[in-house]
Amino acid sequence: MSSNLWKSKIAVVTGASVGIGAEVSIKLANAGITVIGLARRSELIDDLNKKVHSSGAQILSYCCDMSNEENIGKAFKWIAEHFGCISILICNAGVIKANFIIESSNAELKELYDINVFATTICLREGLKLMRHDDVDKGHIIVLNSVLGHRIPDVAVPLFSVYPATKHAITGLCQTLRQEIHFLKLNIKLTSINPGMVDTDFLNVYSHTVADLPKLNAGDVADAIMYALETPNHVQVEDITLQAMRRYDTAGVGNH
Repeated sequence: MSSNLWKSKIAVVTGASVGIGAEVSIKLANAGITVIGLARRSELIDDLNKKVHSSGAQILSYCCDMSNEENIGKAFKWIAEHFGCISILICNAGVIKANFIIESSNAELKELYDINVFATTICLREGLKLMRHDDVDKGHIIVLNSVLGHRIPDVAVPLFSVYPATKHAITGLCQTLRQEIHFLKLNIKLTSINPGMVDTDFLNVYSHTVADLPKLNAGDVADAIMYALETPNHVQVEDITLQAMRRYDTAGVGNH
């Protein structure tokens, strides 16, 4: 981070144990920000500190199952009791299922909505409460959405199930919450990050079907998040959409 914009502030990152959540947690900590990572595998969050080189900064872990609303409530209560307030909230936790809707069980469909929509909504509500604290002069909420939350491409095998529907819900949620923030006159920004395919464990459910397609990496998305956080106070980046670019071998082009 190019300045002391958020130095010594508190950030909460959901789904911080692997992938995008892990990458951005490391970047935040190395910018001098205290990070509280929420995930079921909290030991993986603790291991991230090996990559933190900023003096005084650290990544703290709290074991939290995002499919359990009671767990989420306890996590934010713990944060409030130990830190009082936060300045940055990154809602990254999510799940995807590679299946046809017609073949999906009730449990599978419910899990997608529970984690991608309901859990995210709870985190946004509780995080916003901690940002309204008198000691917080500004805040920034980052929500990991998807290009599938805005448009659904034609594909040979549409194994998206209700994942795009959950992300369309997130798009509406972000727009509604941004209006609430404005109505309440809070100095809090909200940015939706909309990546295409990202080469993380998240895509393992698709195995070979996406093997040859261009993909972003977790660092690309983490960089986009850091860019949004670095903007001046008067600038709000509402949406960032990232797609991997297919690269072509141009050697010999024009040489006939």
